[in-house]
Amino acid sequence: MSFETYQNKGLTGLANLGNTCFINACIQILSHTYELNQFLDNKTYQKKIKNNYESVLLVEWDNLRTLMWSENCIVSPGKFIKTIQKISQVKNMELFTGYSQNDLPEFLLFIIDCFHTSLSREVNMTINGNAANETDQMAIKCFEMIKKMYAKEYSEIWNLFYGIHVSQIISIETGKVLSSSPEPYFMINLSLPSDNRSPSLIDCLDLYVNGEILEGENAWYNEETKEKQNVQKKIMYWSMPTILAIDIKRFNHRNQKNQVLVTFPLTDLDLSNYIVGYKKESYIYDLYGICNHSGSVEGGHYTAFVKNANDKWYHFNDTHVKEIDDLSELVTPKAYCLFYRKKTMQ
Repeated sequence: MSFETYQNKGLTGLANLGNTCFINACIQILSHTYELNQFLDNKTYQKKIKNNYESVLLVEWDNLRTLMWSENCIVSPGKFIKTIQKISQVKNMELFTGYSQNDLPEFLLFIIDCFHTSLSREVNMTINGNAANETDQMAIKCFEMIKKMYAKEYSEIWNLFYGIHVSQIISIETGKVLSSSPEPYFMINLSLPSDNRSPSLIDCLDLYVNGEILEGENAWYNEETKEKQNVQKKIMYWSMPTILAIDIKRFNHRNQKNQVLVTFPLTDLDLSNYIVGYKKESYIYDLYGICNHSGSVEGGHYTAFVKNANDKWYHFNDTHVKEIDDLSELVTPKAYCLFYRKKTMQ
């Protein structure tokens, strides 16, 4: 996929309208998600858009994005933010009704879900063929889940941003998979290892997928045998999306922040080991966006690092846009959300 049309543009600052830096950071990442831009540039989405509240947000996003790419300048996202507030009020969501700081991952999920809802429609989904092996059996399970959940509300947004993970219950005694449930996901939320002072992104992923042991009083109840069983609860991935969003959970339930440095690759993040679906070797990713959080949860500030179509990195700090020459400046304890783009296999 070529992104040449986006070269030398899109270096637009955004006015902070009062604690809206977390929105500005999200906007800069979305603005440089070129796959979404190409879909909107095509304008065929206008024939698919529904007559609902969420559709207004997608239209306002397209207007703001077009303005941001018209020339390198400073833009006010006021209309877009007001639309967000109106829709969150209609949905009875307290999160985004005012100008207070909000949790960036939840905000991003809200935006993507609105985009999806504005375009969701019924499509014809059929599952063909017979299962020749365990992978095929899992494929049928995953496809049936997709058909059940999305045959009546499919969108290109879902196709771009969502993957499928499989929650597995495994017997500790025999190693047998007792249960497997496929579910869609938008963002991978990674806890930090408590026993590692310099974890890598892969360390965090390993901690997440290995899940937890359920034993003793917390043992898993087996519906078939009507008995409790000691099991391991694990996560595997049937598929990962074209745009992979990862949230590093830096805040605990007491709103204390963990500022440990998590190292992560800028290119060639290989996630093939986590895939149980087809074409495992195709899940290689390059980083294109980082949302940073500095300060505490009460008085924090958000900025974004973004890699543009010229393969140069820029720091977007509200109205200020600055090129980053030293790439070592990208990997810091402030990194909060990471955005990876799936590489196109030659």
